[in-house]
Parts: sequence; C-alpha cells; structure tokens
Amino acid sequence: MNIQKQMNNFIDYFCSPGSSLEASDFRKYGLSGELRHLKKGHYLIRQGQPASKIYFMLSGYARYMSVSPDGKEFTQSFACAPCVAGSTRAMTRKTRALFSIEALDDVLCLGFEWPDFFEKMKDQPGFLLAYSTLLESMFIKKEEREYSFVQLSAEQRYLDFLEQNPQLRERLPLKMIASYIGITPIALSRIRKKING
Repeated sequence: MNIQKQMNNFIDYFCSPGSSLEASDFRKYGLSGELRHLKKGHYLIRQGQPASKIYFMLSGYARYMSVSPDGKEFTQSFACAPCVAGSTRAMTRKTRALFSIEALDDVLCLGFEWPDFFEKMKDQPGFLLAYSTLLESMFIKKEEREYSFVQLSAEQRYLDFLEQNPQLRERLPLKMIASYIGITPIALSRIRKKING
C-alpha cells in the first residue's frame, strides 16, 4: 500500500480551493502519517483510553459511540470518508476519550500525533484556515443536532437522517439508527411502517 499516495490524498483534502494551504507546507516539515487498516468492528479510539492522534479517514465509515455505566450503547454520530476523525478533547487536553470510534466497514486511515502535527503546522495560515473551517463545520453540526432533539419529532429526525446520510441508510442496523435519533428500535419500526404506508 503506497503511503505517499495516501498522504497526497490527505494533502488534497486540506488543500481545497480557497484554503491557501500548499502541499509543500506539509512536506517541508516532515509530516508523515501512520497508515492503519481497521477491519469492521475494530476501534480507532476507545472510550476511557488516551487518544492523542488525529485521523484522516481515506475510505470506509465509522461511528462515534459511548457506553453508559450500565452497558447501554449510544450512537453519537457517523463519519464517512474522506473526513477527519478523533477526540478534540483528548488530543488537546491530553486526557482520555469520552467515546469510541468503531469501524462499521473496513477503514483505511492516516494517523498523526496531534501535539507534533499542530506544533509543526500552527504557524501556517493555510493550515489555520483549514482547521478553523473544520471546527466551524463541527460546531454547526452540533448545533443542528441539539436543535433537532429539542424542536423536531422523532419521525422528522429519522427523515433528516435519511436525507443527510443516503450512503448509510441501507448499511446500518436499525438499532444503530434508532440510537442515533434517540428512540427505541420498536419506535423506529413504527415510524418506518407509517412512512412506507
């Protein structure tokens, strides 16, 4: 597997039009990620463990999930390649992750130690612009998700999920979708039956 090709894919992701980030900004500081291949069901990071790396998912999809003290699973969000994944809190505060990232498909990703990555790139305006754009996108998604739980019905949350995640609608177990939109699998079955007539 050609890691240089995968690094180029990562650089292209950040060097999108308008980012002002050049591929040379990564190369001249010697940034090189660790290429990882995760099988379905394996974990990129685990709840309760240190998670100091930022990952660029090159292929596959995963879910952010946590487990309560009584063993109940909660699906928090989904990540589909190409995208950046990791725990901002764990990376920046050097603490343990509050959730796990589970591969729902075979996942190919590049991992970078966040402290080293950020130290080398923090003085690059193009990187800071790309990073702020990523954070902005994350905050918007968080706001919209919080709004949906306060203002929308379970049926509307399900319809929004289908619209926003067409690539996942046929690939996820119903119990995972139900957990994501905050209802039981039985309630989701009723909603699906109503929608499908």
